[in-house]
Amino acid sequence: MKNIIKKHFIEIQKILQYPNDLIDKTYKISLFLKKKIKSKNKIYVYGNGGSFADASHFVGELTASYSSKKRRPLPFILLSSNTAALTGWSNDFNFNDYVSRELSTLAKKGDVLFIFSTSGGNSKTKKSLNLIKLAKIAKSKKIEIIALLGKGGGELKKIANQSIIINSNKTGSIQETHKIIFHSICETFENI
Repeated sequence: MKNIIKKHFIEIQKILQYPNDLIDKTYKISLFLKKKIKSKNKIYVYGNGGSFADASHFVGELTASYSSKKRRPLPFILLSSNTAALTGWSNDFNFNDYVSRELSTLAKKGDVLFIFSTSGGNSKTKKSLNLIKLAKIAKSKKIEIIALLGKGGGELKKIANQSIIINSNKTGSIQETHKIIFHSICETFENI
């Protein structure tokens, strides 16, 4: 059992061994988001499953407080947080349509969609079809897309304007690295 834990730590260590690319892309995304906030745009955030939990965590840090009680709340919005609407639409119609339906009514040109996905989506295997549809709707509305991805980036890497793809096929390792990235982004917002 100890070897399993050691193997997991080594996996994370490998991902972070040469972090310059991750640092550069995270910095670029942070600057981009700050510019959007100064322009009065909103950032819509979404993911499925554990990535939804990460999206919620990220939004919570930025609308509440990451480490400073003095910083103002920032315009980050968690999509699909209205569970009555999500489950009602999913039950009566189709789960894969709800989040793009919600985005299409809330977002406007110039806003940002920030997606978390460990797989990156794949239409052939029907993996994260709702995320692919969401990204396509965002693109059609001229909403810029940032994606934190894994497992090669899937279809979302082709649709996103900016993406960071974690070089791993292990969901847990990808999610842990996504947390390092979004916490790093939060750090840059503490003095906004």
